[in-house]
Amino acid sequence: MKYILLIITLLTLATACKETVIDEGILPFVTPTSTDANGGSWRTVVLNSAADIAVPPPAAVTSAAYQAELTAVKAGLLSATPEENTAVNYWGAGGVLRWNQIARLLVAKYNVAPAYNESTGTFAPFDASNPFANPPYAARLYALLSVAQYDALVVSWRAKFQYKRPSLEDQGILARVPVLNVPSYPSEDAAVAEASCQLLAFFFPNETAWLKAKAAEHKKSRVLTGACVPSDVVAGETIAMAVAPKVIAYARTDRFSLARDPNNTWSALRTNAPFDVKWTSLEIPSRPPMLPLAGNVKIWFDSVAVLRTMPGPPPATTSAQFQRDLAEVRTISDSRTREQWRIADFWGDGAGTYTPPGHWNRTAEDLVRQYGQNELRTARTYALLNRAMQDAGTICWRAKYLYFVPRPSQMDPQIKTATGIPNFPSYTSGHASFSGAAAAVLAYLFPNEAASLNAQGDEAALSRLYGGIHYRFDNEEGLKCGRTIGNIATGWARTDGSGQ
Repeated sequence: MKYILLIITLLTLATACKETVIDEGILPFVTPTSTDANGGSWRTVVLNSAADIAVPPPAAVTSAAYQAELTAVKAGLLSATPEENTAVNYWGAGGVLRWNQIARLLVAKYNVAPAYNESTGTFAPFDASNPFANPPYAARLYALLSVAQYDALVVSWRAKFQYKRPSLEDQGILARVPVLNVPSYPSEDAAVAEASCQLLAFFFPNETAWLKAKAAEHKKSRVLTGACVPSDVVAGETIAMAVAPKVIAYARTDRFSLARDPNNTWSALRTNAPFDVKWTSLEIPSRPPMLPLAGNVKIWFDSVAVLRTMPGPPPATTSAQFQRDLAEVRTISDSRTREQWRIADFWGDGAGTYTPPGHWNRTAEDLVRQYGQNELRTARTYALLNRAMQDAGTICWRAKYLYFVPRPSQMDPQIKTATGIPNFPSYTSGHASFSGAAAAVLAYLFPNEAASLNAQGDEAALSRLYGGIHYRFDNEEGLKCGRTIGNIATGWARTDGSGQ
């Protein structure tokens, strides 16, 4: 028996010391349902248009250089190693989808608040190489990543249908996984791999070597698949190398670097807040609030329209509405049902997770696969979704640090929460804001799923009441604001040239 216990202990220690595996496994293949031949004319986000990036013409398919590439691809189909076959299958699920998974799981890995040093009585200082991937940080990351992917793919599509290098399928090569039958030059996968690698390395510099290895694996896998030849890959890389720095330049000027409040102005903001009882940190020891100036970050969509969604003042603590909503939180706390616990837990998305925006990205993944979207349309889905969620989060944080509304358990310490208490003011709910925007965008993109998506948005908002960390008015105002911003995003989508 003691030997069995020793083995169990050793296995436990080995598991505890392992680095988190950033991999969501092999997925069933999905054949894309459309080619979107006009995709190169779609409206871009950071670029003025796809014409901003000049893509040189490819060598003729009759050239000796191209024929040598084609011969090498045919030979490679028969000589791949088991590891290469695994990579072929992994990336065959879709490059945009896989890099979104990688982004979500990196967010989960870094979604840890700075540690407290008891000996000095201070929290760990800001470290750009080890960022705290909290919800606003994650929303921004997902938005910038998907914009880089989308703009790079619009450029790729423009070049594909400008030069019309035949697909390998049209030249008699049967790919090993489903491949969209569009011109092979430039490689859309190479554009996605390089753009994603550069954006994620910008956010997580300590992961750069690993990200470069994943990008190289992604690119190589598509040649081994029989989807493209090496010169297609080089052209896709070149596009991404032009697009990614433009997106990173946008990120450097979007004012997020000031969101941490490096000059520590939040105390004065709280003193001047137009609310009768002010929020205080409920953490032990007390911690400065999360990103007090995140409400000043640059808006993605129509800034005038988005800023108009700013919620009005919350009810004063002495009002009948406030007292009623506070009593509701206490009642749920005292008699929380199993279903309320389930909902609070399902939408918890706290520390160590890929956050509420990541939760909605996971929902989008299922829809993208269900409806067989190609790489370009998948990137468009994520770019619309994530920009809308970031804008909703920006307005939410703007409201939080205008009013400094206290959490329910600050007003009534007897309230027992079903989830961790976020270290920032209550009004409005971030979950509700993100979810309102996400549900509105996804319902527009996938109208057959609208009823289910809107119900999920409602449930996500309600989960924070069930968790005991938000008042009903927090959730209702956040959901309303998020949905309005989601509708602003769908207005942009209606004019982007995609036909949806």
